[in-house]
Amino acid sequence: MRKYFLLFLCIILIIFPRVAQSAELLPAKIRVGLYYDSSALNSYRLISDNGFKVMISNRDENFTVMTFSDKLLKVYTDDLDAFTLLKDNIKDKQDALEYAFKLEKDGVETFLLFDGSWSVWAKAGNNRFSDSGTFLVVKGETKNPGLLLPFNVQQPVFFENASPDGLIAVEGLRYRGKLKVTPAGGKNIQVVNELGLEEYLYGVIPLEITPSWHEELLKAQAVAARTYTIANLAKWEKYGFDIGANSSDQVYGGYDAENARTNKAVDETAGQIIVYDNEPIMAFYHADSGGRTEACKDVFSTDLPYLQPVDDVFSADSPYSEWEITLTLKDISSRVSSAIQNIGDIRQISIEERSQAGRVKKLHLKGSLGETIIEKGQIRSVLGLKSNFFDILGGQNISVTVFSGENANKNIQLEGKCVITDQGMTVFSSGQAVLLAAEKSRVVKSQGSEGTLTFKGKGFGHGVGLSQWGAKAMAENGYNYVDILLHYYKNTQIKNINETI
Repeated sequence: MRKYFLLFLCIILIIFPRVAQSAELLPAKIRVGLYYDSSALNSYRLISDNGFKVMISNRDENFTVMTFSDKLLKVYTDDLDAFTLLKDNIKDKQDALEYAFKLEKDGVETFLLFDGSWSVWAKAGNNRFSDSGTFLVVKGETKNPGLLLPFNVQQPVFFENASPDGLIAVEGLRYRGKLKVTPAGGKNIQVVNELGLEEYLYGVIPLEITPSWHEELLKAQAVAARTYTIANLAKWEKYGFDIGANSSDQVYGGYDAENARTNKAVDETAGQIIVYDNEPIMAFYHADSGGRTEACKDVFSTDLPYLQPVDDVFSADSPYSEWEITLTLKDISSRVSSAIQNIGDIRQISIEERSQAGRVKKLHLKGSLGETIIEKGQIRSVLGLKSNFFDILGGQNISVTVFSGENANKNIQLEGKCVITDQGMTVFSSGQAVLLAAEKSRVVKSQGSEGTLTFKGKGFGHGVGLSQWGAKAMAENGYNYVDILLHYYKNTQIKNINETI
């Protein structure tokens, strides 16, 4: 969730998803989107130490179609005309297997197709291309028969370890629970990991917080992440899963990301969430507030009473307490042109509005071909800044020559200086400055390097909700996880899920 701006886009587009209102709406399993939309692939390699069970849905229950002793499976889609029918209308799976095994011994690569009855197929000899896949193809590394299954959204296919509680890997990463695959358009396949809520959090917390940090902070992070999950269960409903595995929600790395200390924090807070008016809150969090958090309305446009600015109790010894980023005007022009519109060469940048907490809300850019205003999270993403908590300084070693009434000249360094007008704070970057005197004004050229602006700021992330570095300082000074959460999420309570939704 931290480091990237995708969270802003998803929240703005989807606004805030509805929150589950009853225990019946809380699923037994969390569905985590691993590969979907633009990240979906057309084939996958699955690995299991104990073989696989392949299942399909049969009226709300999963029916095991076939077990594989293979430790490696290749899964992809294809059309049926890529195969040749060898025998059909076989009622018994064992009969179909025996027939296929005989052909395998003769060097024929066979596949069993199940669509209510069994049939045996072989790879067709023709080399033809198809841009769609109506059947899911499952093939192991041995000479055992493969499997063909009709592939559609209404009948997903599930893979799990043949051993109870075993792990299953996809594209080299291991996961608890099972994998659900559905079509993702063309020949691409969507992959979703289904597992328990607490097991899901095992793979989230160590990627959202440093596992070696104070245990009370780890507990606070676990409760915040659990709350965020519960509040966002409907966010990806149209895709058929609950929550994404990347920074658009919470980064999830599966079993390989787990850590003993963060697993313990999840276990010790199991079932606990943050509620306001007895409903799960939108428990946003970020890396470093820079000393003061932000109001939700000034980032995500929705005013939530429990997400208001608060000061960090202690100064955080954070690498983001202060930062500077220097950009060339050419780079800024290119970024704005790519992300917003082409306004030509940047001539002037003005901070038009700040939030109550002090972050930049509107940035006005004037160029040789036009002008534009960028706002809120867009500012950070377009310019590549760590936060919106910044000031703009002039380029380095820039000075102007001031002509006084006595015709005496004086050089004034402009580094770190800006001009305040009735339109806001402005940094001039064109290599010249306009000097206003009582009777006249004149344009003078600057001396020294031109073409850069320095953004001097503090904090990392959107600034809403829990500040991880600020919470770390609280934990190190004796505050427990409940104290931390109630500080950052005002007028809330910590309750067990079963007591609320």
